[in-house]
This record gives sequence, structure tokens and C-alpha cells, in this order.
Amino acid sequence: MKTRLARKRDFEGIKQIFELAFTEEYQRREVDIVRKIEKLESIYPLVRLLSLFPNPYQHVFTVHVAEVEGRIAAMAQMSPRNDTQTRWHVDNIAVHPDFRGKGMAQQLLNDVFAYYSERGALRFTLEVDVANAPAIKLYEKLGFRRFSTLCYHKMSPKQLGKYRDLESVTVHPGLRERRASDTEAVWELYQQSIPPYIRVVEDRSPGDFALSPMQQGTEWLKKSLKRSQAIHWVVEDSHRQCLAASLDIYAQLRELPHVIQLTIHPAYGDLAEPLLRFALNQLAQVSINPILIGSYEIHRAKQEAVKALGFKKLTADFLMVRDNMDRLLLPNTEAQVLKSMNLADG
Repeated sequence: MKTRLARKRDFEGIKQIFELAFTEEYQRREVDIVRKIEKLESIYPLVRLLSLFPNPYQHVFTVHVAEVEGRIAAMAQMSPRNDTQTRWHVDNIAVHPDFRGKGMAQQLLNDVFAYYSERGALRFTLEVDVANAPAIKLYEKLGFRRFSTLCYHKMSPKQLGKYRDLESVTVHPGLRERRASDTEAVWELYQQSIPPYIRVVEDRSPGDFALSPMQQGTEWLKKSLKRSQAIHWVVEDSHRQCLAASLDIYAQLRELPHVIQLTIHPAYGDLAEPLLRFALNQLAQVSINPILIGSYEIHRAKQEAVKALGFKKLTADFLMVRDNMDRLLLPNTEAQVLKSMNLADG
């Protein structure tokens, strides 16, 4: 078995594995994964060029394969999840049915982790369905530990249509479009909203929250090509001189699902429902597509708002981490989580 980065000639084998392993999962998220891979294959020279220098699409298709006698036996798709590339995420890992039961997934992942560790990676993360006991057992054997649970919810196009003609949408008076100068404030909001044990795993910095000229240019190009439209909002509390929330709306102008990202300061939990209602109204004006939104288990106000507005639970995933540093101190109980955010009673 030989492991290496994927090449153009590997697309057929990779596509076959994706189709066998992930079709059902991606269908639940309204994504045709095989069609998506075929599109990447059709523009592979551009994908390859973009992989050679820093840009938003540098790792759009960073795939490692395990090759056995000329066949693609397994694949692992990876992407960096912070600006400094010290944390890499396992987006997808799968073995062709003809090669299962031979330890290939474990060997491939170990080779991949060694590859990125040599290039400065300090930790690796992944998501796994809470009901997928065999996968959880494999990842724990590889040194992964659970550090949180992420819940995904989906809204149907029919439900979204109900928000298109709202007579009025109540919004906070501090709601405005985000400016490039808001980077430090958004970074502070993140630190105040996300528990320390999650932040230490994510290993993010202000650079992860900057609206760089390249990102703005990419978003402008996508909008010009009528592919997608990104709108970034913040809620400013002028009295306390801080941000109460940030709202990122990624509207798809074709068939893919819209995506909403919402971060709310713990002291402003009551903003969750009106901000999401505002986002739904905005998206309904663009196109009536499905919508996806994710939230950490600790963010109760957000999860309650999501359910109240008509989203349906799609899946619950354990977030797992394997680190190359001293073992990260992760909380074992909800009380420890609340204490880490200074939200415990008393």
C-alpha cells in the first residue's frame, strides 16, 4: 500500500469511493457530491494552480489516497481550519468496499497525520455522527478524544418560503453590515462566546476573522457570476462599546443549500431568534433553497431559536481532536463547561 497526494488520474477512483460511502450523507444536506467532484475534475488545471499559493480555494480538493496495485483503495480529504494551518480537519475518510477490514483507514490516516505534522500541524480534528460507533472506536484508537457536540439543522424550501413576505422583521437597532475594521471586535466576540476548551482546539487568531481583500474579491466574483452571495452583519452595542453578535449569510444562487453562521455573546441570547428571522427573510428574497445551520451543544439559546423557527434536526456529530502537544484539558461535565465560560450559578 502506497499513500500519496491525489493526482488527476485518481479522480475516477476517488469519485467511486465518494459515491459508495457518502451519497446518502450528502443527500441529507441537499448536495450532489458526485456531481461536485465531476465539476472539480473538469476544472482540474485551475484547481491544481490554485493549490500552489495561499487563496480561499487553495485546499478545495486536498486529497490523500492509498494505492494498492494501481487501484485507489482509500482516500482522506483534508483542509486547514485556521489561518496559521496548525489545525487540520479530516473532511472525509473512506475505504473502497473491496479493501475494507485490512486496517487501511488507520494506516492512511497515520501517514496523513505524519505528513502534516512535518509541516507544522499541532492537532487534527474531525466530526463523526454520534451513532456511528465503529467509526468512533477507530478514531479513539488513533488517539482522538471528544471535545464537544455539534448539531446541524436544516430548513426546507417550503418552510423558508413562509419568511419571504413577512410584513415586518424586528431587528436590533445596532444591526449593520460588517466593516473591514471590525476584525478585532469580531475576534473579541468569538473569545467571549466560545468556551475556552473549544477555542484551544480551534487555535484561531484575529487573522481567521479578517475580511481580507482576497476574500472580498472572491465573494464579489461569485456574486457577479451569479453563483452565491455573502453578506456579513454585526450587532453593535454602542452603550457597552462591543459586538453583541455576528451574522454571516451565504446565499446560494443555484441549487446548493444556503448557510447561516451566527455567533452571539452569552449575555445577548435573546437576539438569537430575531436575528435568525431576519436572516431567513433576507435569504427568502434571494432564492428558495434549503438552509443549513450548525451550533455547539452549549449554545442553548441558538438551538431553541432554530427549533422555534421551523428548522429540523439533521444530525448530531461528536467533535474529536488528536493533538501533538501536551494533552489538552477538556471538560467532562456540563458544570465544567459553564464554569469555563463564567456562566455557572453563584
